Amino acid sequence: MTDTRNDSLNLNRLPMQLAGAGAVLLAVCAAAGFADRADFFRSYLVAYLFWIGITLGCLAVLMVQHLTGGQWALVIRRILEAGTRTLPLMAVAAIPLLLGMHSLYSWSLPGQTDPVILGKQLYLNTNFFIVRMVIYFCVWFSLAYFLNKGSRTEDAEGAGLPLALRLEAISGFGLVLYGFTVTFAGIDWVMSLEPRWYSTIYGLLFMVGQALAAMAFSIAVLIWLSDSEPLSRSVQPAHYQDLGSFLLTFVMLWAYLEFSQFLIIWGGNLNSEIPWYLRRMQGTWGHVGLLLVVLNFALPFFLLLFRHVKRRKRSLLIVAGLVLLMRLVDMFWMVLPAFGGGNARLTWMNVALPLGFGGIWLAYFIWQLQKAPILPVHDPRMEGVAQHAAGHG
Repeated sequence: MTDTRNDSLNLNRLPMQLAGAGAVLLAVCAAAGFADRADFFRSYLVAYLFWIGITLGCLAVLMVQHLTGGQWALVIRRILEAGTRTLPLMAVAAIPLLLGMHSLYSWSLPGQTDPVILGKQLYLNTNFFIVRMVIYFCVWFSLAYFLNKGSRTEDAEGAGLPLALRLEAISGFGLVLYGFTVTFAGIDWVMSLEPRWYSTIYGLLFMVGQALAAMAFSIAVLIWLSDSEPLSRSVQPAHYQDLGSFLLTFVMLWAYLEFSQFLIIWGGNLNSEIPWYLRRMQGTWGHVGLLLVVLNFALPFFLLLFRHVKRRKRSLLIVAGLVLLMRLVDMFWMVLPAFGGGNARLTWMNVALPLGFGGIWLAYFIWQLQKAPILPVHDPRMEGVAQHAAGHG
């Protein structure tokens, strides 16, 4: 069905503009990085974590949709699939993290004398770190490849029960693999910035945070494209209500896990764990933490309780945009205090690098989004989308 393709959205020039702006910002930051190598790699890590969080979140939400078979995510399925296809870009973008290991991870420096770090060297060593990163991307690539291959088969040959069952099986097994790989990636890339500290909830925080970011991003893109055909005919307020409800679910789950981690660590009063929070409760970072409580939980939670907020595009877009912004702030709060605690300060590069990286990522995403119909019209569940919307009307 040629009328379901998003070629008519006239997005061909936008990727080039975004890529150009992003490349300029990255080039400026890279040039400044020669003078301040540490600031560059810290800022790059924040940017990388934020954008790969959306990528992997899209993969997780896509697998949840295939596993549950629900109609709630059909209108954003192509957005999620395009998000997963940015993985090649993220794999290449991981190389600077390896080049900056000595600037980021104290355990990678030679001549270690700290007994805690020495006791963890079997796991925290450069070669094994690289091997694990390769394994993570192999798993993520495989899952994204088979899910997107199934979607292309559906477009070319139509849908059938065997294909749906195959995608469901891949998603069920894939969510288990996703859980393991994201947990260890979070430990490697962020928790090991402070190798004396650990948390058993850390992996879950990353998984929920990624799903939250992907859901907010998908809602924003859907609303952005909603005035163009065929979305203008297919997407109804009931769909926004469903997506807003799922956004609310992830907001509450993120807050629950964050509070659980804080309560357990603070209540335990252990010298090896409390300093992690102390560094994030001092100076500017204490105010940032309070901002996260208010703007990443309290305000979105309150607004998303109202049906009319979720059914109106403008109000839902504002909430989704706020959640996305606070996901980036959360990355700042998790990463930067590791390098100086309350004395750590935001720099212009901390802001410019995520924006530059985002320009490249969004350009690649939009390019991928235009490669397939914007709606999975051959999915048999699409026939019930209109009835589903009417039932909520």
